[in-house]
Amino acid sequence: MSCIIASLRFSLDEHGAPYYQQLIKQIQQSIVSGVLSVGDKLPSSRFLASSLGVSRSTTSRAYDQLIAEGILTSEEKRGVFVAALPMISHRAIKLPHAVSSAMNDVPQKRAFDAGADMSVFPTKEWAASMRRSWLNPDLAVLKGGYATGYPDLKNAIVDYLYRVRGLECSAEQIIVTAGSRDSFLLLQHALISIDGSHHSSMTWWVEEPTYPPIREVMSAKATPGSLLIDDDGPCLPDSESPSNVAVVTPNRQYPLGGSLSATRRQQWLQALQNDSPSWWCIEDDYDNEFVYQGRSNVPFMQTASVHDESRDRVFFVGSFSKVLFRGLRLGFIVAPMRHIAALHSSQGVLGSSASLPIQPAVADFMQQGHFDRHVNRMRRHYRFKRDALLRLLEAHLSAWFEWKSPRGGMHILLNIKAEVVSSMVTEGILDQCIAEDLSAENIVLSSLSLHYADKSNQKQGFLLGFSGPSEEDMAYIVGRLQSWMEAAHSTK
Repeated sequence: MSCIIASLRFSLDEHGAPYYQQLIKQIQQSIVSGVLSVGDKLPSSRFLASSLGVSRSTTSRAYDQLIAEGILTSEEKRGVFVAALPMISHRAIKLPHAVSSAMNDVPQKRAFDAGADMSVFPTKEWAASMRRSWLNPDLAVLKGGYATGYPDLKNAIVDYLYRVRGLECSAEQIIVTAGSRDSFLLLQHALISIDGSHHSSMTWWVEEPTYPPIREVMSAKATPGSLLIDDDGPCLPDSESPSNVAVVTPNRQYPLGGSLSATRRQQWLQALQNDSPSWWCIEDDYDNEFVYQGRSNVPFMQTASVHDESRDRVFFVGSFSKVLFRGLRLGFIVAPMRHIAALHSSQGVLGSSASLPIQPAVADFMQQGHFDRHVNRMRRHYRFKRDALLRLLEAHLSAWFEWKSPRGGMHILLNIKAEVVSSMVTEGILDQCIAEDLSAENIVLSSLSLHYADKSNQKQGFLLGFSGPSEEDMAYIVGRLQSWMEAAHSTK
């Protein structure tokens, strides 16, 4: 089936790839070849579907993916256009031979990365915010003022948290930091002062398993305790310590992906209301902008705020690095009103690490609505990439691994089946052995076992971040993982 629209000619092969994929490729090729130029308007999805004799969902899906990738742009009541800065997949671009050869000479690392996909970052809008925020710079920014954060950014964060996460707070409660690590260090220092205990008498609890850098930060003061994870979320331990601080990821546990059940949430709220032993909670809300089915859970801090006894014992930590780009190094703390002064005092002792000159640009990016549009676009984009990875896993790895489709987040947890672990004799831990072997091929895999402190209780598998890598890289890594498993199985 085919159609000709002005200078465009699209044809779909019923024996080829899925129709929407064929259409995506032909639109990309039309842009690369110059048939389509920046600002050109494409036919409506309804008209194109009728011309090709396919369903409208096919043409809409093709347009949606190209819009998510920044190649096309949609303007309300006007239509779909070629984007001002089209970022065409390297599949559609033929590199000059000399450049291609030079690239082939450099080993390319491939990884399942749960970071932001920079290939579709709205660079034009970001550049405009950078320029606008520095046309008439705030003198206090130039002089290094605003120790707790640029006021407009703090107000924008308050608005964003209420609209997207359902958390009610004020700008006074916001402290801008240099990312999550800086937030944890600041809270660790402040909570010792707030609780009134010597640091040696406080127990710092982290989830088991957890993000390894969190455990490293907490172990700087003392050996952290472990919060075991079950189907209801982090278990409340029977602590003998008079003062306890728990670092938790209640809405999507990292790395296992579960969430805190209503029953377990009530147990933690009860613990926060006790004085002996006392409990404090640091809520790490690391990637909850990206929910693909249903709605994200209400932050634990918001739940606690309706209880007089526990509202002052929960601190909320967020980051912009997962949403915008890793190099931004910008995060924030939402502190209970009662403890703002203590955090300001700790910040005065430790110093402010957050970059102040970049904060006006982030504030402008949010105020102009670019941040919300970017999050919405990336939510759709990451859902497509998640689904692509799930198809790869089903086609190539189901014999050895098991997994669940996550309803949100930026990674899939790939568990090695128990019978596979027991049947393969290795000199070390299986997932780490696989990762080490594939690292020789410039493939980077994040082993689940390394996220456990208790080596006797660790599970094995891999964290497959799908937001960062291209579909080609994901397919390549899955293929090499399949080859490794097949070779290991044949030599048993």
